[in-house]
Amino acid sequence: MSCSVRFNWVIAAVLLLATAWKIAIPFENPGQLREDLVRFLEQNHFSVVATNEVTTGTLIIRATRASCRLQVARLTPDGSNRNLVRHLAPGTDRSFVVFRGEVYAQQPIAWTVLHYLWSRFLRELGFVRHITPVIDVAESLGCNAERLPWATIQDRTA
Repeated sequence: MSCSVRFNWVIAAVLLLATAWKIAIPFENPGQLREDLVRFLEQNHFSVVATNEVTTGTLIIRATRASCRLQVARLTPDGSNRNLVRHLAPGTDRSFVVFRGEVYAQQPIAWTVLHYLWSRFLRELGFVRHITPVIDVAESLGCNAERLPWATIQDRTA
């Protein structure tokens, strides 16, 4: 066999393996985060309404309990939709970010981007099933939503 024939067989085998690998790893279910967040908020005694904003496709979950109002949305790892999410949450007094079960006053962008890239790499290799989401929570005064057990929702989505 000449080198070019061997090379062609090697290329064909690599393409076949790469295609099979992509087929074997299922796509991430975007509705799973929605279901998990709704279940989490309902377990914490909130009335929940989940909507997708038509113009942006951003998932916004609105939850109420007594005088407490929450608006929960998924942020992009690089924080590029952070201002849009804040704009879609009028009538709230303060907000915080939940990432890997920890509550942050602002999104730790360097950490979320690095984690996203690493998780995506591991997911494509088949080592992890989900990429940990970055969640923005806007709340009315008196909610103390940062005291909710956010680590439990992050455990379910990881």
